[in-house]
Amino acid sequence: MTREGSERAAAERLTSGIQPETARLVLQRCLAGDLPPASALRELYDMTAEPERVRSLVDHVTDRAAVLSRAGDRLLQDRVDELTQLVVEPEKPH
Repeated sequence: MTREGSERAAAERLTSGIQPETARLVLQRCLAGDLPPASALRELYDMTAEPERVRSLVDHVTDRAAVLSRAGDRLLQDRVDELTQLVVEPEKPH
């Protein structure tokens, strides 16, 4: 399996079962490297209009990453960490 294929498989593993399906696909694209974390969060906020729901989705992925990530998933783990950081720390004013 190629590195890209491995990342996609890992992203699918970490987002498996997330509902709604549209949110799962946004997170999957983000974790696979196809969508920047900030853009993924914007899409999730637009989709749900509920910051608590977005936080819950990101927490779910973060928890799964802690349990299911493999040694070769470092890049994917970095994406999870960035996504989590963006949710936890509000943007600082410029």
